[in-house]
Amino acid sequence: MTAHTWLVRRGVRAGLAAAILMPQTLLAQSLSQRIASAPDGAVQFTYAARPGVCGNGRTYYSINGSMWFGSMNDNTLRSDPCQPGPVRVVLGRAGKEIVDVNVYVGPAPAQQSSGVTDLGKVPAKDAADYLLSVAAKVDGRPGRDAITPALLADSATVSPQLLAIARDQTRARETRSSAINWLNRAPDERGGVSPSQLAKALGDMARDENDNQQVRQSALRVLARQENGEGIPALIEISRGTQDVWLGKQALSVLAQSGDPRARTYLRTAVQRPDLNDEMRVAAIRGIGREYATSQDAEFLRGLYAKLPSERTKEAVLESMGEMGGTANAKWLMTIAGNNDESLRLRRRAVQLSDRAGTSVADLARLYDQTDDPQMQEAIISTLANNGTKAATDKLLAIAKADQNYQNRRRAVNALGRSDDPRVKDALKDIVEK
Repeated sequence: MTAHTWLVRRGVRAGLAAAILMPQTLLAQSLSQRIASAPDGAVQFTYAARPGVCGNGRTYYSINGSMWFGSMNDNTLRSDPCQPGPVRVVLGRAGKEIVDVNVYVGPAPAQQSSGVTDLGKVPAKDAADYLLSVAAKVDGRPGRDAITPALLADSATVSPQLLAIARDQTRARETRSSAINWLNRAPDERGGVSPSQLAKALGDMARDENDNQQVRQSALRVLARQENGEGIPALIEISRGTQDVWLGKQALSVLAQSGDPRARTYLRTAVQRPDLNDEMRVAAIRGIGREYATSQDAEFLRGLYAKLPSERTKEAVLESMGEMGGTANAKWLMTIAGNNDESLRLRRRAVQLSDRAGTSVADLARLYDQTDDPQMQEAIISTLANNGTKAATDKLLAIAKADQNYQNRRRAVNALGRSDDPRVKDALKDIVEK
């Protein structure tokens, strides 16, 4: 081997080694430089899409068939089926300044738009790095819109940059919230933010009282949505340890939307804490009685009612029973409505909610006949009017015809005036004539 050949080969090997060791940021900069040096106006480039990403190349695209973006319907899917990438990004620019970021997935139209500089296919990782750099630097909608196409790039690791954007308090809150929401869906295969790291970072953002509340709420919601309940312990710790009433209430509200057994157990424990303020206790009560509520939860809340310190928290239990419905809850609400030891406001509210829970008209009519309180009778008349059944109309007709209280008769007549029952018209005519 000649000295010249050895030197050439050595130079080639050195060049290859330098390319291999070249930082990813420099590769992204080369795309940035190409875009910056393009003629004024729109610029587009394409890159490989992740598996599961498809579109029709013009009006819509999908991620794993569970998230759909753009404009589409069944006819569109039949005529333009969802086809695998590539991803095509079109940057709208005013001069050199980016003012718009548009993304398409699938086959490109045969006829390209005039006035668009086409950079052709670029490495997917370069595209993701460049787009996230736009999200990190460009204000307003273009920055926010650059996040989604970055996640579509094949084999790109995006969560570290997304987290940096989420933490950057100089960014617009919409951009930061978008970054937070995508963090839990970032499809990093390796080198990304681990679930435990993400839970800690989101918890820190949620606790930062100097940060924007919308961003803090986004952090709490993503904690609740982390796979395998990774964020539930952090949410419980935030709720248990914070002195910030707003944060405590938000954490409880988010926990209430989780079916995780740890969240459900914590809510039942938290609601009994003597140091819990009314706002947080109400949030916990409503959480226990919502989507994941069981008959055991209903029994727990009914037993808790008498121990609660305020009308506001008691009303939250009444509302939960009304929403959950069922025979046991309806009967319990009627018991509260008929209890003279309860405040009039709570008794009236119990009447209204009992109808929602499914109490019978016979029970409402019986309560009406047993009470002599005009305000309770008014609440029952209003509830009967909303019920709208034949039995409810019959009771209203009886009140309108024969009740000793003139105001109640008048209320019943007014309620019947909104009825579509054909019997009502003749009955009202007879009442007026008398």
